[in-house]
Amino acid sequence: MPTSALAVFSLCVLWMAYVYVLYPLFLVVVGTWRRAAPPSPPPDAQWPSVHILIPAFNEERVIARKLDSTLALDYPRDKLRITVASDQSTDQTDAIAQGYAGRGVEFIRHDVRKGKIRGLSELGMASTADILVITDANALFAPDALRQLMRWFQDPRVGIVNGNRRLIRSATMAGEGEGSYWAYETMLKRAESDVISNAFITGAMTAIRRALFFPLPGDLEFDHVLPLHVVNSGYRVVFAADARFEEDTAVSSTAEWKVRVRNAVRGFTMVREMPRYIRMLRHPLFVAHVYSRKVLRWAIGIPALGAFAANLFLLQVPLFQLAFAGQVLFYALALAGWQLERRGHPNALLALPYYFCLVNAASLVGMTRAFRGKRMAVWTTTR
Repeated sequence: MPTSALAVFSLCVLWMAYVYVLYPLFLVVVGTWRRAAPPSPPPDAQWPSVHILIPAFNEERVIARKLDSTLALDYPRDKLRITVASDQSTDQTDAIAQGYAGRGVEFIRHDVRKGKIRGLSELGMASTADILVITDANALFAPDALRQLMRWFQDPRVGIVNGNRRLIRSATMAGEGEGSYWAYETMLKRAESDVISNAFITGAMTAIRRALFFPLPGDLEFDHVLPLHVVNSGYRVVFAADARFEEDTAVSSTAEWKVRVRNAVRGFTMVREMPRYIRMLRHPLFVAHVYSRKVLRWAIGIPALGAFAANLFLLQVPLFQLAFAGQVLFYALALAGWQLERRGHPNALLALPYYFCLVNAASLVGMTRAFRGKRMAVWTTTR
């Protein structure tokens, strides 16, 4: 048995087991032990002022529902400000949003395309509210979501609160796979919030103290960088399980692929620039947490391919014959799922292997582009 192939196979399997089983199990066990209830809500007169920021580019399909759900929030109206910022939309987004002016919704149209991050940076820095809430045009908040977010800020140690995303599954393989994966991810977000802080945030419902907000260049992502900055500033990033919102899953595998490539490009750009946003030697546990929760998972295609390749040199051993057969079966199921998706016949039973291969292949592409210097500041909505 080639010892080098055995070593590579073992390291690759350990990498995948650590990312998907061992570290998550540690978070869940410790998080269950350390779980704490959210702070009690303040008296009505003491709720913080809130500015909800809604970036939009060609969101005519969802913007009216978004604004209706936002205006229906149970929160003191005199402490709530709502702004829609259109990034040079070319459809009816602007006209629809302007129709809500009489109900207190502010509308801004950028004079040039700035991209979501640059536009949010400018809006956030100009705001005078106590708390900024960053959201997406397709994220529909539950009526009590804002109060559930804001109650956490009664704890002076909390700098960011992110909400609990409920996915409305589309009738696609990517939609089914994302829905199943997100149940797992939500469990981990709650656990890591109890143990240390969320490594990354849910950008469709993120509340941050205005004093902690800062502008980012357009080729990074608030979801990735704000937690680093907030933890570096001595605050926590927490998950509010009771602050619920709904969002559709990917409308197609092509759309999900584009999102995952973009996220990987920006994620690995963050990895390269991490020392700019957090003093790594001062916060080694949180940095290790970020790598364990996300960075190693983004790169999971490396050990997946490595284990498959190494296994080819170990087939003389029955145990590794079984392991290889299992891998071949898994990828065959993913390929079958892809074929069914192409023919318009999605199958929920094949969604997980298909989704695993889709997102990890996209992440490998994004990682390669990031380390070759690719940047993504502006994109077109996949909705």
